[in-house]
Amino acid sequence: MKAKWIFLITLPFLVGCELPNPFLEEDLLQHPPAKRCGDCHAEIYKQWKASRHSLAYTSPTYKEATDNYSKQKCLACHIPKELTKGEEPTPRKKHPEDGVNCVSCHFSSKDMAMHGPYDVFSPPHPSKKDPDFTKSFICSSCHRETYKQWKEANSHTTCQHCHMTPIKKADLIQKFPFDLFHAAKLVYNHAFPTGIANHLQVSLSKDNTTLYVNVLNTSVPHNIPTADNGNPKYFITVEVYQGKKLVDKDTKIITPKYAIPYNKLKKFEFVFWDDFDKAKVYIYRQLSWQKEKQLVKELEKTF
Repeated sequence: MKAKWIFLITLPFLVGCELPNPFLEEDLLQHPPAKRCGDCHAEIYKQWKASRHSLAYTSPTYKEATDNYSKQKCLACHIPKELTKGEEPTPRKKHPEDGVNCVSCHFSSKDMAMHGPYDVFSPPHPSKKDPDFTKSFICSSCHRETYKQWKEANSHTTCQHCHMTPIKKADLIQKFPFDLFHAAKLVYNHAFPTGIANHLQVSLSKDNTTLYVNVLNTSVPHNIPTADNGNPKYFITVEVYQGKKLVDKDTKIITPKYAIPYNKLKKFEFVFWDDFDKAKVYIYRQLSWQKEKQLVKELEKTF
């Protein structure tokens, strides 16, 4: 233990401005594979491996959509070289199998440093605190359409609040001795979960043989579904009954082009031939890479 404290006390002098930094690992500033970053940031790397970012290039969905990589218009955001804040990035040539990897978001060749939300001491590579990492703007380079919707929503809820919700306070680094340099901090979830909009407010009304499904999105500050590319869908399936007898059923498919906006009532009209006195409604979602639907909400009403 005494040796650790001596090491920590003398380290600032070893990496001072007047001397070369003996702990600098130069390959970290040369677009290494994500696994290299995982040597120190093991927990964050594990989260990223579970994310869609890690599969942005290798997923069967992307491979199919690009005709086995023959179409290259999507490369900029599926294998971005560096974050370009509000502008479309350029694709990188190194390690495309990593998809959107660590350096895609954290490295800047302008100052040859890693950027993030914290001011940290990191001898293996220069680090810079960037307040944009806690703002939705940081996501706008690739998620341009969704970011535009978020801006129009005028919400204080950021992309990070929903899609990078901190898991717990923990060490950013798991490698000795560098794990000794930082107090525990909130570790943002690099799995980027999509979440399910199960707080949709849904009401039903009836006019003769027409059923109206009124949907209000008050919790997700962008359209549902949303996508710059890909084709996520929501489905509204309606069953109408006379007593216990199923009379008819119908489904409407909601694509990003005809999505449910934030905080604006969207009314869906279902017209049937026969009268009914009860309706059941099921709302499902199907993300771009999913084959199966997920139930989001269900509702039943007797008239």
